[in-house]
Amino acid sequence: MAATAMSETQERRLLRLTVAHYRKEDCAEEDLYRWATEVYVPQAVKIHTKYGLEGYVIHNSPASFRGAAKAFNAARGDRWLVRDHDFQVEFYFRDPAVLARISADPEFQALQKTEAPYVSGIHVEASLGWIETYIQDGKVVNLSDDGKPCYLSWATMSAVS
Repeated sequence: MAATAMSETQERRLLRLTVAHYRKEDCAEEDLYRWATEVYVPQAVKIHTKYGLEGYVIHNSPASFRGAAKAFNAARGDRWLVRDHDFQVEFYFRDPAVLARISADPEFQALQKTEAPYVSGIHVEASLGWIETYIQDGKVVNLSDDGKPCYLSWATMSAVS
């Protein structure tokens, strides 16, 4: 891939696309986990890195953890809507064109077809935004000495390019 010049915004703003999925009803939680981590991920990361994806995370949320989250929420007055998806995939990137290139890749398209026995296509949720990190490796980061964020302005950060 030829490198392209990034704008200051792209250099300083890390975007995250989160896609939340359910497993197929006839697929056991552990079967989904094994397929995702042992089959899908090793192939996906090769494709994703080829196009410059900076991070790829799977957030597993089996029934036991969802139950714990619901109990935690109930103990605090049920103020949250606890998501009940089986897993979420998080993509981290600076240039939105990265996702378009990944999606158009024939290997990626073929890999996505292997999801059919495991991943439900019903009620998939997605969200797109940017990440602001304030604690990393146990240390406060991205705050100036006077406690102000070191990120670009709201207008700059919130502009979709």
